Amino acid sequence: MEGKKIIEYVCILCGPDASPKEYCGNTSNLRNHLAHCHKCELAEIKERNFEDLGDARSTDKDSAPKQGCIDAMLPQLTADQRDRLHHRKIVLWLVRRGRPLSLPEKDQEFRDIFSEIFKDGCTPPSYQTVVDIVVALSVEGKIKVKRALQELAQEGILPSIGGDIWSQGGIAIFGILVYWIDSNFQYQERLVSAIPFSAVRHSGAELQEATKKACATMGIGVLSEVLHTAGEWEEEEPSMVDTVADSIHCTVSDNAANIVNAWNCFDGFECTDHTIALGVKAFLEQHRVKKVFAKLRCMTGHFNHSIIGVKLLNECQKRNNLAETKPPQDNDTRSGWGGACRQAKWYMDNRAAVQLYDCEHPTKASTAVPNVDGSVYKDRQLDIDEWTIVRECVYVLTYAKITTDLLQGTHYPTVSLVIPLVGKLAHVMEACTPLKYEGKSVYISSEDVQEARERLHQAISKRYFSDLMPCKVEDFCVATMLDPRYKNFKFKSVERWMKGELYKLLCHPLIPVSKYVNNMFSHKHNEY
Repeated sequence: MEGKKIIEYVCILCGPDASPKEYCGNTSNLRNHLAHCHKCELAEIKERNFEDLGDARSTDKDSAPKQGCIDAMLPQLTADQRDRLHHRKIVLWLVRRGRPLSLPEKDQEFRDIFSEIFKDGCTPPSYQTVVDIVVALSVEGKIKVKRALQELAQEGILPSIGGDIWSQGGIAIFGILVYWIDSNFQYQERLVSAIPFSAVRHSGAELQEATKKACATMGIGVLSEVLHTAGEWEEEEPSMVDTVADSIHCTVSDNAANIVNAWNCFDGFECTDHTIALGVKAFLEQHRVKKVFAKLRCMTGHFNHSIIGVKLLNECQKRNNLAETKPPQDNDTRSGWGGACRQAKWYMDNRAAVQLYDCEHPTKASTAVPNVDGSVYKDRQLDIDEWTIVRECVYVLTYAKITTDLLQGTHYPTVSLVIPLVGKLAHVMEACTPLKYEGKSVYISSEDVQEARERLHQAISKRYFSDLMPCKVEDFCVATMLDPRYKNFKFKSVERWMKGELYKLLCHPLIPVSKYVNNMFSHKHNEY
């Protein structure tokens, strides 16, 4: 332990980012901290021999602790113990920082730095040693997670799970995470399993079997085969005991058909961010909007490949008092549309510089060869109407971006935000609702953007207010009503909602009255 004050210490085993731990001076608190957070180190300390210091105590009253402490001194570590400790720290750094496991053995510069720091004869670990320590750490981690889940079961708390398949370089991993709120109302998250899935079909049946086996292995329910004897002359009949679904509170996944079919045996939801992404996909599929975003990607490719082009663009940005940047690439694989939104916003903010670049450099910047049409991007240069589409698409997509960002929170509950945020998003996507951007009212003048906006509105309304199962709507509503953050808000009654709908009808006399009344009193509205 290290610290400047007697009662305020920082555990060096927890790392520099750990919050200060306060101790009152006795070693019982230190022992409790080691037993809770550093069980392996505590077991190693218990194996050592302590030397009694006797009366060798400090005579300085100011430096003496307020309470008695154990007068003991740890002996010097042996060479093997020292090497194991250093190697373990190195492996933890490799894993946490995503460095290659062969780095301590293959990287000569790393070995030289290591030898310079540890001049006591300690050598960097070999690749095989690193792998062995990683396997040992994996076993330790599984034991800790299993113990935590067992304690959770004893408290009567059911965990929730989430998962997905990550693929890269021909390697697929099916990861399963478990979530819960402990008795101290703290949000907890643990990795249950990371299953190799490269040689397995990514079907719903395979995913369901892998999920149940992984959960049962960690103590979440039971999944086993039991033999039952039917009679004296009859053979034993095997039956499967499966309590995994009863031991899980709920699940959350994306909208892929395989994972949805795999987890249909559990109570759960599809990720709202992925659902909104499907609605935004319908927005971006509008013919003119799709064409404009294709041009933006082509222009971005030009600036990301042409060094001369970027230099000339930066000069144009400097003359317009803009930051010297280049457009971001649309490579967002997480949301599928976040990169396109950031790219469009960049072009909206840097429109003056890009148009100045088009006027002053009507040749290919990389080859200085004039084009037939006199533009840098061939037929990809934007006209006035297309610049308007870019700007107004940013106005619309900003609402979806804010919604998904709020629903990605990890330090606050998000299930109670679904109804307010999705309801607000569906409302602002209506054609008659005015929009705001950065605190200012904006107007959508492009018919193509209005059509795309209506597509987004229909997609969200269909998925959350038409096709969503009533039981899931009920769960969202209960979570929203019980959230203490809304205790000072007043929810609209049915009467106030009807008055609002009638007010819209009076403000829009061109809409047929019969159509509006039928929508107000349809079966769907009565149901929800």
